Amino acid sequence: MRKIVAANWKMNLRRESAATLAGALAGDLRQLWLFPAAVHLNSVRLQLSDTKILLGAQDLSVHKDGAHTGDISAEMLKDCGCEMVIIGHSERRQGYNEGSDVLLRKLVRACSAGLRPLFCVGESKAERDSGQANAVVESQLLILKRLAPEARAMVAAVAYEPVWAIGTGVNATLAQIEEMHAVVARKLGGIGMHATPILYGGSVTPENARELLASRAVDGVLVGGASLNYDALSRIDDCAKAQEIAPRGVSAQLEPAPPPEALALLFERDTDDFNIEVKVKPAAPAAIVAEVPATPPSDGALSRYEQEMGLRKPPTQPLPRTSQGRLQPVAPTSQGKLPPVRPVSQGSVPVAGDISRKATAPLPTPAPAKPTTPVAPKAPSEAPTAEVKPEAPGAKTDKPEKPDTSKNSGPAKKSNIYDDTDRPSWV
Repeated sequence: MRKIVAANWKMNLRRESAATLAGALAGDLRQLWLFPAAVHLNSVRLQLSDTKILLGAQDLSVHKDGAHTGDISAEMLKDCGCEMVIIGHSERRQGYNEGSDVLLRKLVRACSAGLRPLFCVGESKAERDSGQANAVVESQLLILKRLAPEARAMVAAVAYEPVWAIGTGVNATLAQIEEMHAVVARKLGGIGMHATPILYGGSVTPENARELLASRAVDGVLVGGASLNYDALSRIDDCAKAQEIAPRGVSAQLEPAPPPEALALLFERDTDDFNIEVKVKPAAPAAIVAEVPATPPSDGALSRYEQEMGLRKPPTQPLPRTSQGRLQPVAPTSQGKLPPVRPVSQGSVPVAGDISRKATAPLPTPAPAKPTTPVAPKAPSEAPTAEVKPEAPGAKTDKPEKPDTSKNSGPAKKSNIYDDTDRPSWV
């Protein structure tokens, strides 16, 4: 089997340029793994029909189809024609804080949908300088041990990508690469994955590709920025075609397999209840710690206000309202409780200043009315009247004559004198 060249286009290109580059690579009958952006999957797939180029996605969701805005499920990627997916890339680990639990869920979800994972591992510059590079990579590979055997067999490859060499132009030496690939191979052989290819990724260019692919410890390369250029990617692929993957020996001493209940088995496809059911020994009961009261607030003005407001209790009865539905102002008592208030129909509300004393006292019972002796009304006093002489007919007076409305056929005109009939209905 020839060595592998995987092209990770990351978040680059446009629909037309991605389709053009894929069509050019397909015309040369090359054997590549292409990982374009998700929005270009369909355009690239149309160019790869009847070729040996495998189409893959750069990421997937931990969930199945459902209410997860912006996510792309493994089933959707499979429906777009994907056969592979990248999981655990350092840019996802660091940029999106994807830890072991998230990556395990993605591995299981990919295998459940029939996608083959390309699992990535690698250490940072600080971890290498502190001498923890081997331990970090081995701990990252422990996720594969938690997979069920049928899921482990679906892993397409493991790519070692030192974080400090990705896109920085700083290349790891061949000795460093072979040493780390030996660590990965030993760890994979211990869990029965001795046939899984091991790729190297980290500033791979046409200049260093020949030296990398000539090593027996390197089964292929994962190319980043150089894969966006047709000439550069073609030169790297030409180097890979001339090399064959060297078989690795089976480890004589396998690591003890985890118990069946500790494996992240493949889940049913019709359920989205994705909780990793890892059964471990129950932890010892934690010691019961008595609750420590909160620290009292300081003597500041704001703290005193918060303390006073915390001692108040909510009202236990509704606030009184007037006949028009408006709230009546009621002053709270010193204890923080609202006093009972008489309805408006029984009288007015007491004054706010004396409400704490009057509102709590019972209402006095009205005394029965005493019988009274009827008193005869006094006769109205007669006022002296002036004698009025009758006027002669035809005599003129100072008062204007009242017009005779009976003879007029039109509507009667109202005088300026106020009359009860002129009173508005709302008075």
